[in-house]
Amino acid sequence: MVCMTDHAGATLPMARLSGAGQLYVTTVGTVGVMSVLEGSHAWYVALVVLALPLSLLALWVGFYAGMAVGFVFGADPTELSWPAAVVWVMVWTMTAWLNARVGQKVRRRGWAAVAPRPHVERDDD
Repeated sequence: MVCMTDHAGATLPMARLSGAGQLYVTTVGTVGVMSVLEGSHAWYVALVVLALPLSLLALWVGFYAGMAVGFVFGADPTELSWPAAVVWVMVWTMTAWLNARVGQKVRRRGWAAVAPRPHVERDDD
């Protein structure tokens, strides 16, 4: 039997955002809430612009996750249910968090932190 305390040194470090990153995530979350409450096209455009690097992914995941949650809760497809709205805001907030983390890595280490590593061929002869 393996005890959980045996692997205490193998935990991942906490991923903390800077103050600017936290403000960015909060802003995107707030705009996500406003897009659900108001329903104006301007709020959706603001979401896409604020989360630009991953906004297409967030639109896709948010739409299908909202549909799945609405189906599970038995919501009417023509109306937005509160579980689907919560999932929508969570997807956009997580997208902003990912954007902020990548931005922090780029600021700290440069583009090499997120760029793919070149393949190094080793000659075994």
